[in-house]
Amino acid sequence: MSALAKWVMTRPRNAIIGVAVFSIIPLLFWVSAAIIGLVVLRRGVKEGIPVLAWGCLPAIVLWAYQGDATALMVLIDVTLLAWLLRATTSWSWVLMVGSFIAVISTFLQPLLMSDMLNLVTTLIHRILTSEGVVVPDKGIIFHQAVVALSIIQAMIAIVSLFLARKWQAGLYNPGGLRHEFHQLRLPIAFSLVLGAMVLLGESLGGSYLVLSQAAIPALVLPGIALVHGVLAKKRIGIVGVIAFYLVGFFVLNVYFANILIVLSVIDSFVNIRERIQDKSSSIK
Repeated sequence: MSALAKWVMTRPRNAIIGVAVFSIIPLLFWVSAAIIGLVVLRRGVKEGIPVLAWGCLPAIVLWAYQGDATALMVLIDVTLLAWLLRATTSWSWVLMVGSFIAVISTFLQPLLMSDMLNLVTTLIHRILTSEGVVVPDKGIIFHQAVVALSIIQAMIAIVSLFLARKWQAGLYNPGGLRHEFHQLRLPIAFSLVLGAMVLLGESLGGSYLVLSQAAIPALVLPGIALVHGVLAKKRIGIVGVIAFYLVGFFVLNVYFANILIVLSVIDSFVNIRERIQDKSSSIK
């Protein structure tokens, strides 16, 4: 992957070719998004727009013939988020705006991908009917499919941006992404807004449920970053990281995300990492 990033940054034509090739390979459009992200992060949106315009032509063709605009929307989302990260150098802004993008996408999906969503709705309805369970109305299934796809697209865009930042750090600033991730912390205002989205979505339900589902990933990731940052500060290696995920997934199970959200909100107010003494300084 590092070799690909180096080749892409050699000249703009390479970036266009890379985006175009990976956007037509099934399930690899996220690599195209990462390439665009890398170009925007390193050279700015002025050089990123031509790469997006020429490189995403295959994604437009796929949308026209297959009715699936996922690749195209992810490419555009990553371009926007990469510009935001370059301008603010803040992953908190990326997570906040990513949540809003997921909400906005729920309004765009029925317009851009109605045929595909109807097909998915019919397929899910048939599967549930064959299983003999209580089948919800097709309108409800359609809405749930829209919400799920919108959130998945936003998450893929953020993951692609992480990959782009990793490439950038590897080429120009070794260890930069690791430091950024360990320091990721939501400002109090962001934490309150995302928390309000969760409360509104869960309390009102229905079409408002997308608010909570879009906000949860933006609250979970800073919680993970907090744990990684604390483990790094206490000089606890890969064993501690593995133990964290094993306990989270297999012991805490369904409560894992809730605990991370609580940690993320608390950290916004008290800055836990600053209150924990570095192991190297405690030895002295």
